[in-house]
Amino acid sequence: MEGGTQMTTTPIVRGSEHASLRPLLSPRSVAVVGAMQRHGSAGYETVRALHGFGFRGCLYPVNGSGRPVSGVPGYRTIADLPRPVDLLLVAVPADRVPHALREAGRRGVRCAVVLTRSPATAGPGPRREELLRIAREHGMRLVGPNSLGVLNTDPLVLLDAGLAPVRPPAGGLAIAAQSGAVGIALLEHAARDGCGIASFVSLGDQLEVSANDLIGHWHTDRRVRAIALYLESYGDTTTFARLARAVTPHKPVLAVCGAEEATARDGLFTRTGVIRVAGIDDMTDAARMFVDQPLPAGRRLGVVGNAGGLVALAAQTARAQGFTVSGRVVDTGVEATPRRVAEAVESVVRGGPLDALLLVIAGTRANVPEAITAAVAGVVDPFARLATAVVLTGCADDIHHIGTRRTPVYRQPDRAIRAMAHARRYATWRREPARTLDPRWPGSWAQAHETRTGQAQGQGPRPRWVS
Repeated sequence: MEGGTQMTTTPIVRGSEHASLRPLLSPRSVAVVGAMQRHGSAGYETVRALHGFGFRGCLYPVNGSGRPVSGVPGYRTIADLPRPVDLLLVAVPADRVPHALREAGRRGVRCAVVLTRSPATAGPGPRREELLRIAREHGMRLVGPNSLGVLNTDPLVLLDAGLAPVRPPAGGLAIAAQSGAVGIALLEHAARDGCGIASFVSLGDQLEVSANDLIGHWHTDRRVRAIALYLESYGDTTTFARLARAVTPHKPVLAVCGAEEATARDGLFTRTGVIRVAGIDDMTDAARMFVDQPLPAGRRLGVVGNAGGLVALAAQTARAQGFTVSGRVVDTGVEATPRRVAEAVESVVRGGPLDALLLVIAGTRANVPEAITAAVAGVVDPFARLATAVVLTGCADDIHHIGTRRTPVYRQPDRAIRAMAHARRYATWRREPARTLDPRWPGSWAQAHETRTGQAQGQGPRPRWVS
């Protein structure tokens, strides 16, 4: 498939389930309630982030004084809002969160994100039950408590609703993170490495909206070409497994896991096609291949460059990662002109069947790496079905991709090859026959979701949807 891994997808969630998250990720109006008298307060900074990013909808700061914030007219209470809003950001003290949610429910708010670090984070107890009960009584979706916020880079939305200090470029990766600190690190690495983000949700305590809900929503979002997860708990693994198994044939799902977690979850990931990555760098490296490049059709890798020992090292690393590189390694020498390097690349690409290509370019005082990469991009761009990555060293570190195909640029061969190996293994998994799932699992994701919701939350009105 050209230009990434996105495919035409068949919805795996009901229209109502999908629509219930639209107020969260694509709201037409947002209110923020909390203290806003000074810089640094959660309420003030959230309003400033929304205003600064250019949110396309209506924005309503709610604070005790009703004063404007960042030039946006303010309101004293949620009840004073001129109309119901899609999304409410709650940044009040913990003991006032229930009151804010009740007031929001009465005013018709459809989704709330609780930024406050609530006493509910200490574990099961009356306050957790109270917040969940309020949300269900009013048919309101609830993210948090202890959430960092929500991001959507869609130019028709431009939502930066939260406290993350970094705003990555727009792109095709969606991220759900339970830990706020890990969420910040993921966004920072994405921005640093040029990994474009479509959506980001900090789940916090996952009291009501969970990663399962988001995976189902992102499955049908055409802007999302890959999904990345950092979860401290997978909750209902039956639902997760069923849902992930339905999504991964169409879109890659990456999960950040440490070594100890991997032992417990490898079986789950293997059955469902979820890609386990070892850390934050590994996640952003792999995501760039999945979002911007086609999947490798096989193991045949060509390695071309002007970097001598780095070319040889890259070939050795590639063999260790399961690639076949025999006879497809070319070192032009560090003094080669851009034209000479481009000719070598074209010779390898046209020299026989090839599934992936790695370019290793070293800059010196005697050459211009930007000129070499521009010449190489002109050769590679027409081969839209060839998975390609570039290793670039000895020059400025602000070059994140080259050419019209946005071929990703890495700084070390091992990182580029590891990312390509993730893509190759995922492509191999997708070509295998569908695995038989445990017959005890529900017959569809919707059924599993209903089971989880009923058991965890009891009976109550369904959330309000819009078509």
